[in-house]
Amino acid sequence: MADGTDKNDGSINTSYWIWTVIFIVFAVVLVIHFLPEIKKDLLLLKSVKFYWLAFAIMAQLLTYFFAATVYRILIRSYHLKENPSIGALIKATIISLFFNQTVPSGGISGNTFIFRFLKRFDMPVTDIISLIVIELSCYYAALEILIIGSLLGCLLPAGETPHAIKVTLIAGIFIFILLGTLMLLAGRKQFLVKVYDQLRKIKFFRKRLSAEMLETANQETKLLQNKRLPIIKSICFQLLVLLSDCFTVYALLLGLGAETSAFTVLLVFLCTRIIAILPISPGALVLYESSMVFFFSALGVPVGTGIVVTLLYRLLSFWLPMPAGLILYRNEQRKDSQP
Repeated sequence: MADGTDKNDGSINTSYWIWTVIFIVFAVVLVIHFLPEIKKDLLLLKSVKFYWLAFAIMAQLLTYFFAATVYRILIRSYHLKENPSIGALIKATIISLFFNQTVPSGGISGNTFIFRFLKRFDMPVTDIISLIVIELSCYYAALEILIIGSLLGCLLPAGETPHAIKVTLIAGIFIFILLGTLMLLAGRKQFLVKVYDQLRKIKFFRKRLSAEMLETANQETKLLQNKRLPIIKSICFQLLVLLSDCFTVYALLLGLGAETSAFTVLLVFLCTRIIAILPISPGALVLYESSMVFFFSALGVPVGTGIVVTLLYRLLSFWLPMPAGLILYRNEQRKDSQP
């Protein structure tokens, strides 16, 4: 058992370093190509306003707290004998993020850890699946609210928005409606069995999914029943997660002295999230950075400023949480191995 875990950790570490090298090469090429535009912004880093940088870090930390609160609200609706603490849930969300960033699976790898984490509290398997489905549905609903609201804002006569932004937002509406529909289908027992069978064919998930999941998948998973208030609260906190993440970008821009509206930052953030939903690379590496720089440029932000802010944002939201997630995961492994 330990050998299998060590091999898996090795594969994750290998994947992490491979994509790290790819990102570094991409960043170097990007910086060299746009060096004249970036020079001025790099000099601005010396005079960046510290309090805006502090706000950016605080906003990023709040995303973990709000994400953990979503789980806490939903877990309480299942009336367990013992509920995980908010601290334990924050650790679980960081580890879940670590898996999502190292294994490109559209969020499945992170939810696999959440599944194992909730099993420790004797939560029935069907309830865990139900909770994960509802959490994802709330996330998609929050994104839909922001995307539709932003699209309506783009249609106002106050100013023109590039067609690339509008098309991306419209595509995002359909994408997340489709994903939300798939989440609702997950409440059907036939769908659960099929998903389980497919995941068991993949080596990474085969080691993490217990046979008990297949046995209990034949039971009907009850979704959205008697959970309206927790769902509404969860959507509100998912909105806070997204807005805190968006504020991180905005604070970094203000710290560099860039004059950009909050609405512009929201458009860039949402469009980048829509593109990054494609599970091409861990954490949408390279795709995320190039998309954010493109949308910044499309909305009139200087290329140099867009690149510097994007790299700083990814440092806070992607690279710094990675070692924290790995350390926390190793600690969880040691706890599991103890008698």
